[in-house]
Amino acid sequence: MTADVGATMISEQTSAAPNGDTSVILPGPANSMDVKQVVDLRLKALDKTSLLETLSIDFRDRPTPLPVIQMPINLLTYNPNTHRIRAQRALDPERNKALDSDPFGQTAQKYLHDLLMGSPTDPGKTDPSFEALREDLRDHGQNEPGIITRSGILINGNTRRAALKELGAENIRVAVLPEDAGLDDIQNIELALQLRRDHRRDYSFMNLLLAIDERVAAGHQPSKIQRAFRMKAATFERNVWILHFVREAIERSRADGVAGAELSMRLIDFEADQGQLEELYRAWNVLKGKSPDQAEALKEQRLVAMVLDKSKTDLRLIEADFAKKYLKDLVPKVSTLAAPKSIPGTSIKTAAPSADLESLKSFTTSILKAKAAELSPSLVTSDQLTQATATLKNVDTAFDSALDKAGKNSRVTKRRFAAVERLTDAAESLDLATSAVADARATANFDADDLDDALGQIQRSITKLAQLVLRSADSPAERPGLTWLREAATVKDTDS
Repeated sequence: MTADVGATMISEQTSAAPNGDTSVILPGPANSMDVKQVVDLRLKALDKTSLLETLSIDFRDRPTPLPVIQMPINLLTYNPNTHRIRAQRALDPERNKALDSDPFGQTAQKYLHDLLMGSPTDPGKTDPSFEALREDLRDHGQNEPGIITRSGILINGNTRRAALKELGAENIRVAVLPEDAGLDDIQNIELALQLRRDHRRDYSFMNLLLAIDERVAAGHQPSKIQRAFRMKAATFERNVWILHFVREAIERSRADGVAGAELSMRLIDFEADQGQLEELYRAWNVLKGKSPDQAEALKEQRLVAMVLDKSKTDLRLIEADFAKKYLKDLVPKVSTLAAPKSIPGTSIKTAAPSADLESLKSFTTSILKAKAAELSPSLVTSDQLTQATATLKNVDTAFDSALDKAGKNSRVTKRRFAAVERLTDAAESLDLATSAVADARATANFDADDLDDALGQIQRSITKLAQLVLRSADSPAERPGLTWLREAATVKDTDS
């Protein structure tokens, strides 16, 4: 089972385009020439009419009107390179192989049709947004045309074609790209149209990460990618980190199955974890400078929680010392530690991970492999599946218990320090009030009488606070803050 898929190049050129696109060339659809003839005839027919419909797009950084024609749905083909279903392709290894080897064949095209209809997190189920699109097309017809190459490959409008096919429609309106459009042009057009705010169906999280990664792999500068995806540098860095983290987890989950099969987790298995992954990055980023080992320990433990489908709220309870506090008997100790690593070209050696961190990594890897087996029951023996299921169940039960304890501890801690946080906020507010008084006095715009009512309210609040605090304070005279509170409130430390 593959964890990711490479792009199937669909450029139709046999030589470099005027814009310098020299993409790898693969054959187009078998009916390419027939489709091209129909497209050419219909484009020529437009010249004889005055009622021309066009679709304006940015083509090579210039607004360009594309002529719109009506084409038979069954003559067109889905774009095997569409980012909309890139992560979901690995769901069915056999059909995915067909998509790689013969992207325009009947099996591959049917697979694309099914994936375009499916939910990003569970492609076996129809996506509600697809159902909404289908009903909108049924009730109101097609508003915006799709976009095709001269040989009938849909660059935009793949999902619309799937919905129209489900409705039994015979035709679809499409804009036609220039003959010299290359792969880079096609990718830019798809991305620009996808990122329009009025677009009906967004990329899923993993497919967005793959679209970004594709640009990185093609050598685009980060600043250019950030502009194209309309994101800040910090968001770009976070997304790159998340995809690397997920791919690393997938790699660690790889195992041998029956009859030489290889199994692993897949990108789609992390599709619903966007919130958890983004919060993990923020927490890891805070820790990495203070304690690299703690940052890595946090990653390992939260990764296990994600594999066990724990919620974002649950993951917030998992700190770097979570396993040490609540899962002491669950994580086995490793006997062999990783050696320090040398930085190439220098004499510098990085410190080896601690024994606790190595134990966590080994434990996490075993959970990833168990999850991969559970997700691919047909690729493992019954004994392997039974063992994997039992492992995940035992760990899940232990995590539930540990999260419950961590939650109680968190609530106790919050209750204990809530008053401290409130008083700190109050002190900051008083500092702001002091600055405001100074500013007012500097402009001869201050009258102390204006503060009398507010100061009286503060006095009453401090008196109430003192009555509660001083009753439970031990030796208040030895603590400057408590001594001040006693004097400020002018109350006796009694139970009366």
